[in-house]
Amino acid sequence: MNPGALAGMRVLEFGSRIGVGACGRLLADLGATVFIVEPRHTRQQRDDDATSVSGGSSKWIDRSLATAAKHSVLFDSAREADIDELAALAACCDVVLLSTDVDGANARVQQALKHCPIFCDITAFGATGPMAGKPASEFDVQALTGVMDTTGFPDGAAMPIGLPVIEMSSGIYAAAATAIAWRVLRRDGVGQRIDVALFDTAINALTTFLPAHFAGKASRRLGNGHSMAVPWNAYESKTGWILICSANDAQWRKLAALISPGLVGNPDYATLEDRLARRAEVDGHVARWVAGLEVDPLVDLLLGAGIPCGAIVTIDQLHAEPNLALRQSIAEVNEPGTGRAVRVPTSLVHVDDDAVVVPAIPPLDSGRAAAHALAPRPRREPSAVGSIRVPFDGLRVIEIGQFTTAPLAARHLASFGADVIKIEPAEGDSARAWAPHRNNTSHFFIISNGEKRSLALDLRSDGGRAAFANLVAGADVLVENMKPGSLRRLGFDRDRLRALNPRLVYCAISGFGLKSAYDGRPAFDTVVQAMCGIMDATRLSGVPVKSGISAADIGGGQVGLLAIVAALERRKVTGQGAMIDIAMQDVGAWLTQLRWNVSDVSARDTAYKGPVASVADASQHAQTVARELLVVRRDAVGTDWEMLASPMRLSRTPPGVGPPLGAASTALIGWRTR
Repeated sequence: MNPGALAGMRVLEFGSRIGVGACGRLLADLGATVFIVEPRHTRQQRDDDATSVSGGSSKWIDRSLATAAKHSVLFDSAREADIDELAALAACCDVVLLSTDVDGANARVQQALKHCPIFCDITAFGATGPMAGKPASEFDVQALTGVMDTTGFPDGAAMPIGLPVIEMSSGIYAAAATAIAWRVLRRDGVGQRIDVALFDTAINALTTFLPAHFAGKASRRLGNGHSMAVPWNAYESKTGWILICSANDAQWRKLAALISPGLVGNPDYATLEDRLARRAEVDGHVARWVAGLEVDPLVDLLLGAGIPCGAIVTIDQLHAEPNLALRQSIAEVNEPGTGRAVRVPTSLVHVDDDAVVVPAIPPLDSGRAAAHALAPRPRREPSAVGSIRVPFDGLRVIEIGQFTTAPLAARHLASFGADVIKIEPAEGDSARAWAPHRNNTSHFFIISNGEKRSLALDLRSDGGRAAFANLVAGADVLVENMKPGSLRRLGFDRDRLRALNPRLVYCAISGFGLKSAYDGRPAFDTVVQAMCGIMDATRLSGVPVKSGISAADIGGGQVGLLAIVAALERRKVTGQGAMIDIAMQDVGAWLTQLRWNVSDVSARDTAYKGPVASVADASQHAQTVARELLVVRRDAVGTDWEMLASPMRLSRTPPGVGPPLGAASTALIGWRTR
């Protein structure tokens, strides 16, 4: 994002958690100057240590990934001179990133770090609750929060997701929270403590499972299947695995015609209800057909028939995957000192067709001179600080979203004070139909859309488009997850949006991006998981398994949030809006990065020995209760709803959980043009 959206922010990265490293890298990609404090003596990790890659918590599994795009400063807590230099650097920085549960620091170090006004702490359980301060690994958190219980096959044991997805997801939330806190610091002169817990992040990832629990039903694992669609599964071909999704009767008829003409008219499989009752039989027909074909021509055949699918890409193939290659999502650079070629991610945020920047890996201690050259930051006295407004007071946001990605980004903006208008078609967001229901309203929809206002608009009509144009003219942000090209076909391409509002921050979130090798390709979360390496990282007896939580959807929404917050900060400097392109596949591949530079990762099975909590257990856990992660809010007609509290905790400007969104309104609402 040029010029750097967070240019001017100085960050001191001290903590050793994976989430801390991810947060620092995201901030660096957005223009912040990040000084990473490296231990002078580190324990070398074996490159085939699978436990450290996925179940562990240290970012030093791969130094190249931990330090890319940052400035290296070596440190030893036993050296007084190093502590003095740390204090001097902290006095020159705006943000310090820590993980206090796994990094024991002596009193002198703690005192040195207090010079930073923004103190972001990423821990397993946060600063409050009965488990506060206790260290835990990725796998331990997955097991305790019910995330692990959602992954695996119905007739088998729960499985860990073979990636540190909760650590990485916490890093994204921490980066967004840091950008929000910096906004407040620059506006009001007030620093604050940020508390991001892996436990909270994991509970927030259960959005598709919690409604069943609230309805009195037990959540269950489905392997690679879908509770409401058959066939929907992973199948092994002659040359690799493929994921095939059939969401309705029309898609089934097309698939059946490809498999065998006799299947098309078979009354046993005519309706979705019939196929759900005969799941194993249907899967058997598809599996036998797929087994005799090669994966690449099979993908072409299925897509040609309009059937969503995707080859299950192995992690060692990601750098050559056509869309990731087109978007330059993975770069190969030389490691300082060894000259070894290693793979590192580029920025997840694509803006205004800016050129992709390949990050450099810093030599050891190469940032010390730059650190010495910094001048201390002037600090405002507390007595000079007036009242503090909520971070997004007065911010106007339009959301055209369904299901997870755009609704998640907009929900978090609303929790920090933005006025969000959700545009829905006359029949409502498709998620309103998702079971289970309470008073004829989907609980999943309520969880995903708190604190927003709703407006029903037919964007295919002249009146609907005129109303939408008026909204855009007065808005600060437009976030959407429509099929790429949909807004353009409705008459709102980039040029039209810029003409209506040059200050508009427009964020499009899609499966494969606006700039894509797969124009118009369907992008269910499961398809993206298949095509970004997530499914390859989680295997049972060689069979790839999707994560139970919607990892690609959730990650896409989180990165959209971060990109929007950063673009709003850039707008303060340039006066101009931005056109942001977020691809869920980029985010999914980014989640796998700790496996890029290790050997023979694709053949490993994932396993966890120890107790695994159910979603019901996790929702009632003492830590969940103490952290108030599930709160009850009453809607306009008097119905109580369980809703999720934000995983981003800011001490001076905390996020809120407002009343649930009601029915879509046809009454025109909006803002005057500014």
